[in-house]
Amino acid sequence: MVTKSQNTVLITGCSSGFGRLMTERFLQSGEWKVLATTRHPEQLSDITNDNLVVIPSNVAATSERQAIVARVSEQCKNGLDCLINNAGYGLTGPLEALTEEQIRQQFEVNFFAPLFLTRDLLQQLRIAHGKVINISSVLGFVGMPLQSLYVASKFALEGLSESLAYELNGHGIQVCLVEPGGFRTQFAKNIEWAKEHADKGSVDVYEKQMKGYRAFLTKKLERPGSNPKKVADAVFDLAGKNSMPLRLRVGSDTQALYYMRRSLPQKMTDLILLNVSKKLMATK
Repeated sequence: MVTKSQNTVLITGCSSGFGRLMTERFLQSGEWKVLATTRHPEQLSDITNDNLVVIPSNVAATSERQAIVARVSEQCKNGLDCLINNAGYGLTGPLEALTEEQIRQQFEVNFFAPLFLTRDLLQQLRIAHGKVINISSVLGFVGMPLQSLYVASKFALEGLSESLAYELNGHGIQVCLVEPGGFRTQFAKNIEWAKEHADKGSVDVYEKQMKGYRAFLTKKLERPGSNPKKVADAVFDLAGKNSMPLRLRVGSDTQALYYMRRSLPQKMTDLILLNVSKKLMATK
């Protein structure tokens, strides 16, 4: 049973990674009721907590988003205190080899789902003077080869979030973008690649680059990486603040790239990023 002093947070994409860790962090505090959406509810079955409400759903499906909104209205009589749009995935491959279905689905999950969910929950957020925290990426402000659609979806989320932060300022609703760098999650392992049955000529042209990038990701999975709990802790702290920044960069790589873009001339920045891109796709 939720006490009057408890706040309520809705977190999307909670099966694993940042979503799972954020769910655990909010529950650990004992101060929050957590509504957790997931396409795989069995992956949260090991969490036994009266303050957890699991909502099986695919946020990319309109009818299922409507069901999420209905559950929020049912569970949050005093409004929604925090919405965390975390669900997302990476689509990798040269633009020529990506199908229209893949391209549209990338935007459905990474951009349109948080857009429509935020829109449909604004009344609940307004009641509680709530917060919207959108999980972006270092690739929300830096381009990357073979990641054009993922990058585009995150750039779009950044633009939406910044505009909403100004638009909703007078309504008591705050918006923040969290921009993680490289962390030890299942994200790289769960990347979706260009369709094998795409036009073979389109794929063959990029064979060398694809091979190099796959090798880079394999090495990335083998390395320890930064502890993703750092992101969960940062998001939890944001949710409890009276005032949030528009952007929060988490991770040394994100900070370094941000200051590079801010401090160096554009031509020099472009040259550095081009060289980094070549190294990522280089074959040994």
